[in-house]
Parts: sequence; structure tokens; C-alpha cells
Amino acid sequence: MKSPLAVAASALLLSVLLAACGGDDQPAVCSSAKDLKAAIDDFTSIDVTSSNGLADLKEGLTNVRDDLTQLKSDASSEFSSQVDAVDAAVSTLTASLKAAADEPNGSNLAAVVSAVPAVTSSVKTLVTDVQDTC
Repeated sequence: MKSPLAVAASALLLSVLLAACGGDDQPAVCSSAKDLKAAIDDFTSIDVTSSNGLADLKEGLTNVRDDLTQLKSDASSEFSSQVDAVDAAVSTLTASLKAAADEPNGSNLAAVVSAVPAVTSSVKTLVTDVQDTC
């Protein structure tokens, strides 16, 4: 027959092991992906033809960029090719937005409109890839 101390120690050890294995904690990158998805969902709902369209796009892009920075930090080097694709698309759109703000002509505005889908697509690919690991 086991001593009460041995039984208590076994019960304590078992509860610690179960708690360690049974948690629903996900890596921080999963939370970052959810935040980035929310930012891109907000971004895609912006009406670029409204009177504040360019300003709204800049603000939305800043939110996407901030959430991407957090995701990059949480993911370390994992998903680097997807992150690089988002970075490239964001850089292109940032340059297009700057040109359109400096000189809002048809050509510059068309460049903004054509750059938006690349940002959206690359972010959605990144988020999907991250979420598949969560």
C-alpha cells in the first residue's frame, strides 16, 4: 500500500502533466495572423472612389503594415517567402499612394487601384498559411 505522501505526490505530478498538455494556448503568430486578417478585411472594404479614399487607404495600409510587423516578429523566419511577398506588395502600393497624393492624376490613381489586389492577395495567402499551422 502506498503512503499518503506518495499518492499526493503522484496526483500532483499527474495534474501538472495534464495541465501542461491540455492547454489551448496557441503560438503568438496565430493571434498576429488573426489581427492581420482583420486589418486586411477592413482595408478591402475601403471605398477608394470616396472623397477620403486615398487618406483611408493610407490609414488602412498603415494598420496592415503594423500588424504585418507584429506577425513577422512572432513568426521569426517562418513564412519568410510569404512575408516578403506582402512586403513587396505593400511597398508598391505605398509608392503608388505617395505618387497619387503628390499628383492625383488618372495614371497615378490607376496605379493605386491596380496595386491594391496584390496587397490583399499576398496578405490572404500569408494568413491562410499561418492559420494552417495553428
